[in-house]
Amino acid sequence: MKVNTVQGDDAARAEELAGRVRAAQLPPPAERLRIRQAAHATLEHFAFVLRVSQMTVSRWERGETEPGLDQRVAYARLLREVAAATATEEEQPRV
Repeated sequence: MKVNTVQGDDAARAEELAGRVRAAQLPPPAERLRIRQAAHATLEHFAFVLRVSQMTVSRWERGETEPGLDQRVAYARLLREVAAATATEEEQPRV
């Protein structure tokens, strides 16, 4: 029984890690920049939300560096949410 529990725990950890990796899929650097600019967000805005420096966000957008796993998850989530909000705003008629 102990072996099954360990295997079950390992399987659960593996699935959790796989889910985090899937959640951390980032668009290409140029698309990251486009998404931020389309939302009229500054490097400062993104840096504040992600708790990193503006230079770090800039380097990610230029493809000079890539975030670690925890930061990738947060950055990917932010980009998805900002892109979705921007797309929604663009689809609505201007009044």
